[in-house]
Amino acid sequence: MRALAYLSRVVEPPCPDLAALMSSVGPVEAAERVKRRAVDDRLARLTDARHEIDCAVSDLAVLERMGGRLVTAADAEWPLLAFTAFAGIDTKQRPEAHPPLALWVAGPARLDEVAQRAAAIVGTRAATAYGEHVAAELADGLAGSGCGGGLRRRLRH
Repeated sequence: MRALAYLSRVVEPPCPDLAALMSSVGPVEAAERVKRRAVDDRLARLTDARHEIDCAVSDLAVLERMGGRLVTAADAEWPLLAFTAFAGIDTKQRPEAHPPLALWVAGPARLDEVAQRAAAIVGTRAATAYGEHVAAELADGLAGSGCGGGLRRRLRH
């Protein structure tokens, strides 16, 4: 799990090159290769900014304290149906069309049970006040329509 936590932060997702490496050698070896820079030039460039930052242990500890977990494709709750949409997409034309390496999940709900009524609002890490406001409004609207379970309650308190 530590290797996947590291790999999920070392490069902006989706990263087909990292996924391919992980697929061929497994997550532990892939993480070691990225750290040692024993990867091809393209993947070295993609991971250059963060390859030395390994805070996976502390990230996973914080996630556990929050009641969360890191969910991977090997886990029974992986929302397989939600990611079948990626099958058959021309990844040459849509290079971002890849499922994530892992999902950082907070809360007790199983992803495979809630994926059908779930929505994601994705934005920048450096959101403006306006962006945060719009995201909150979108989240409130989604929660009001049955997406996200108790999200509306959390937004209002």
